[in-house]
Amino acid sequence: MTTRATCCQLSLHIGDTDGNRVAARTAIEQAAGDGAQIVVLPELASSGYVFADRSELVSLAEPRDGPSVTEWANLATAFGVTIVAGFPEAAGDAVYNSAAVVDPTGLRGVYRKAHLWDTENAVFDRADDLPLLVDTEHGRIGVMICYDVEFPEWVRAVALE
Repeated sequence: MTTRATCCQLSLHIGDTDGNRVAARTAIEQAAGDGAQIVVLPELASSGYVFADRSELVSLAEPRDGPSVTEWANLATAFGVTIVAGFPEAAGDAVYNSAAVVDPTGLRGVYRKAHLWDTENAVFDRADDLPLLVDTEHGRIGVMICYDVEFPEWVRAVALE
């Protein structure tokens, strides 16, 4: 069985959550139309990336059931695809650099970035979860975010599963 995955590069803008959601929606629609079964959006696809300070990040953060993840879940249902996409996750007083996995059944899981890079340490809270593993109809998906891949034990944990 062949699975087609599409990784989408998007032009995102800090603070333009509506515009970023439109860019994501357009990319998902195009990828699904081209036969993708798994669509991967960038890190922090809902908010854009590189924040002036924590208050800017907090103003753009949303919970797991917020508008971006909800829209991605609706698009996954509409197009019958699995979507992996990044968002700044509001979780109480903490804000994580997170990635959601959604498919036609809804939210399958959220991974919170453990290895923060450079100025991310000044704005995000660090998570200590192991990489997320999700069994989908297209196989098992392991989720890490950007700098996480530089740590061999992180990649090894996923490969062993």
